[in-house]
Amino acid sequence: KQWYQRRVRAANSKNANTDEIYLKMTLLGSFGKVQTPYFDDPNRDDFVRGAADKFVFEGLKEVGEIHCIELQAGGDDWWLFDSVLVFSDTQPMPIIFENTTGQGLSSDSSEGLSHMRLCAGGGDITRK
Repeated sequence: KQWYQRRVRAANSKNANTDEIYLKMTLLGSFGKVQTPYFDDPNRDDFVRGAADKFVFEGLKEVGEIHCIELQAGGDDWWLFDSVLVFSDTQPMPIIFENTTGQGLSSDSSEGLSHMRLCAGGGDITRK
């Protein structure tokens, strides 16, 4: 089993923070895909405006070289982020996924996108 570390940076703009996003991520790699549990650190306030949060998930399936990520919002509190960095024990250099759309995530379609797909190197971005 593999460990993956994610660092997410909330945008530094008004209303960019949240505590109710219920964020999950699917990693898409050369060997397949794997979904994380919810991003949450019960010991602190995460997803704060302008802050970088670190989340480590252990025991997940190996997906090989990571090409894309899919973010899924389970909560209706809007969250805007700048970037997501992904590390793994087999891919120690971070893969940087930047939000170049200016779109936020929310399960409420009037606020933002419920799903967002970001690919390494600024590849395609698919919205739902």
